[in-house]
Amino acid sequence: MLSIILFLIALGILIFVHELGHFWAAKKLKVPVEEFAIGFPPRLIRRKIGETLYSLNLIFFGGYVKLRGENDPSDPNGFLNKPAWIKIIVVLAGVFFNLILAYFLFSFGYLIGLPEYSPQSQNVVILQTLPESVAEKAGLKMLDRLVYLKYQNEIIYFTEVKKVREIIENYRGKEIILGIERAKKIIEISLVPEINKNLSPLGVRLGSLDLIKHPFPLNFYFALIKTKDSFINIFIGLKEFFSKIFQGEKEVFNEIVGPLGMFDIYNQFRLLGFNYLLYFLAIVSINLVILNILPFPALDGGRFIFYFYEFLTQRKISPYWENIVNGLGFIFLVILMILITLKDISVKFFK
Repeated sequence: MLSIILFLIALGILIFVHELGHFWAAKKLKVPVEEFAIGFPPRLIRRKIGETLYSLNLIFFGGYVKLRGENDPSDPNGFLNKPAWIKIIVVLAGVFFNLILAYFLFSFGYLIGLPEYSPQSQNVVILQTLPESVAEKAGLKMLDRLVYLKYQNEIIYFTEVKKVREIIENYRGKEIILGIERAKKIIEISLVPEINKNLSPLGVRLGSLDLIKHPFPLNFYFALIKTKDSFINIFIGLKEFFSKIFQGEKEVFNEIVGPLGMFDIYNQFRLLGFNYLLYFLAIVSINLVILNILPFPALDGGRFIFYFYEFLTQRKISPYWENIVNGLGFIFLVILMILITLKDISVKFFK
């Protein structure tokens, strides 16, 4: 229960920062804000200060800033009647705040040690377990550290990623025991590496991970590089994901996780320590940036398309059609989230 509460608080921080961006930009640009909400109703806590109602709601995965006149074109002082450049800034301010949050999390992380891939490290860590692989079926998880291999009377300790691959290749079809470090404890897992040489013997992606520090003020420079690289890598990953969908690779849907899957990943990072949790929050914040700027209705990127068109042409799209399109987009996203959550539940409890 404590893990769930901490997870909700962590997500709440990311959501709060995103909505704070919209709220701050609206206030600065004189757009009236009717409500600033974390989560979706029913409301748990509410308080009105000035023109704005501040609320904390029961359905915690989300949040919103309700702007005056965002659905009413007849309100002369409402959001829809503001200049296009103001609407663009308000819409994009949320993702900008998430990007800034990730940058500062990385900056602080480098002062205390931030997990990074290091070729010199002797820590061999699982970065990904492939769906339906030997590793997944045996219970190996992301961020497990491979320590040693046992076969009959011999024990081989792992020190390099390349050597791990070479060693396990020799044990295809044989029952071995892997000693792994998880949550600072050594546990042993029995498995049989894949006998089919067209497949990876374990079905994992490995890397070397260490805690890297940079002194003040260099931490701010390296955090900038880290933010840029993380953004590019996540964007490329998303691009490859959609490419696989268009190519008809159904297995790619196994890579999508909802709140339940995110909770499992959060727990793995949390058990490794505060440094890893900080890294997790920064990466999730950048993921929120990229997902929200997708040009899809109801997302910030979809709204940006409407207002950028208005900015270029000086012609407004009918508010009626804008609301219809965004409403349908929102319904689609809710249904998609429900389906992904059901998938997570089936994988976790019924597989």
